[in-house]
Amino acid sequence: MSDFGERIYELRNKNNMSQGDLADRLEVSRQTVSKWENSMCKPEADKLIQLSEIFNVSIDYILKGEQTPLDPVYVYVKDTDGETKNNEQVVRKYVGIVLAIVFAVLSLLSVLFRGGVLTVIPATVMLLGILLAKNVKHPYLITFWVAFVIVVAFLPFISSVPFFNIFNPIIYTEGYTEHFLLVYGQWLLFALLIFFTVRAKKSKK
Repeated sequence: MSDFGERIYELRNKNNMSQGDLADRLEVSRQTVSKWENSMCKPEADKLIQLSEIFNVSIDYILKGEQTPLDPVYVYVKDTDGETKNNEQVVRKYVGIVLAIVFAVLSLLSVLFRGGVLTVIPATVMLLGILLAKNVKHPYLITFWVAFVIVVAFLPFISSVPFFNIFNPIIYTEGYTEHFLLVYGQWLLFALLIFFTVRAKKSKK
């Protein structure tokens, strides 16, 4: 192996990662990582950037060995389920478990005491906790989408402000200021969710 392959191998082992773990992080095959470590080929530019971020070293160090590697940002450990995860993933998992349990209890209490539409709040946080515990990608984005759909579905029953009321001339001509603001607020949130969803999709490429 040349220095280039050795450096990736050493950085990977220093972070307690298998070839499969690194491949999953980079969304490539394990065979690709093996080829890098055996200097059969070099990563593309975007993968070099990801390697630099994962191991907290410069791209120059990975390619040329010209910089002393810094301490890694993440520490990879074996979790209780036997999988190798970084410290951020482990923290997210257990924070998610706590959120899911606490807000599941609050959701149940809200239902028992007839909290009505307010039950949506603890139920939404409970969903976020479950997504964090499962290490699902973009948990906050998914949670906001679910909350938005629920609000749009139930808002007409508690405020008589349907989502598509934006096309109703009455809110412009009859001085329905509150309805006007609520309707446009919903559409603004809808636009923001689409924007962040598209950006999240692009960041995966």
